[in-house]
Amino acid sequence: MRILSHYFVARFLGLFLTVLAAAILLLVTIELVLNLDDVAAYAGEDRSTLRYLWLRLASYYLADLIPIAGFIAVFVAFAWAGRAMELVAIQAGGVRLLRVVLPVLAAALIVSCATAILHETLILQAARIWASEARGDPGEIDYGRRAFWHQRGRTITNIAEADPATRTLHDVEIFERGRAGAILRLIRADRVRIAHDGVWQIEDASIWSFDPVDSLAAPRFEEHVRLVLDLDTFSGDTFLGADPGLLPLPVLARYLSDAPETESASQRRRLQSRYHDRLSSPWLVLVFAALALPFSLRVGRDGRFARPAAEGIAAIGAFFLLRSAGETLSREALLPPGVTPWLTLGLLAGLTLWLLQRQRLL
Repeated sequence: MRILSHYFVARFLGLFLTVLAAAILLLVTIELVLNLDDVAAYAGEDRSTLRYLWLRLASYYLADLIPIAGFIAVFVAFAWAGRAMELVAIQAGGVRLLRVVLPVLAAALIVSCATAILHETLILQAARIWASEARGDPGEIDYGRRAFWHQRGRTITNIAEADPATRTLHDVEIFERGRAGAILRLIRADRVRIAHDGVWQIEDASIWSFDPVDSLAAPRFEEHVRLVLDLDTFSGDTFLGADPGLLPLPVLARYLSDAPETESASQRRRLQSRYHDRLSSPWLVLVFAALALPFSLRVGRDGRFARPAAEGIAAIGAFFLLRSAGETLSREALLPPGVTPWLTLGLLAGLTLWLLQRQRLL
């Protein structure tokens, strides 16, 4: 029995990796054909074409590609076994199909856990790099508790919230350092408005100036200062384009719990939806793998798999359509944020259990 389980698990994993590799190659070809101008422009900036393709694939496709590859792998593995009469032979030997299916689902669960790690490492890092390059800013934005940080050159900036709609930054601290790294000036402001030409306009700033020679000297303090900053350090809409949705999940949870009162309701809904979407997404690998079972088990000796495959594809298509509709309703505040990912996942899991029950597998 153990050998039989290993046989199907090995088949599933082999097919999964094969389908995933084939899908990636197909998407690379499509990207090169449809976005050739963008690829050439990216490579013209002394950056690698492979880097462009990796960032595109990881940022836009990989999260959905992995569960779909799991569905295809399970479907082909058991449809193949049904066509070769392997499943009939297993049942004739007194072995329940459930004992063969469960190890494959356990392997799918392991792939789900690995996908969760992949989401928070490679995929998240690729999304951050892509967003940074889309802003045209090479500086790294780092999010901390209730704030995000940005360092470029000798200037470090700490911002609690950025509101792109009003082009306003809230709770801003700007640290200007000297050549030796010591702080020369600290600027604090409740609000900073960014003009369309990138100039920072501060109406009410508090400024601490420090002696660059005598570190023990008392700082010079000014308040209610009107200030205009036009420094090369700040590049256009870098901060307005900063997206807390790219935070690691534990940090994003803390960011949401400590979100400033100035944060807009639409921004908070978007971040909450993004949080739950990322939290639920890895479980799609397991659910999609289980969903493939009732369709693949309908393939018998005649080898007719077109109808079960079409029905399985229709079920997946309905899932993505329903999820897209739910995200739209959530953005319009017609659904609570975070409901759509779990609701659609629960409906898909319920459909899977019902189909498995009809197949008398449970």
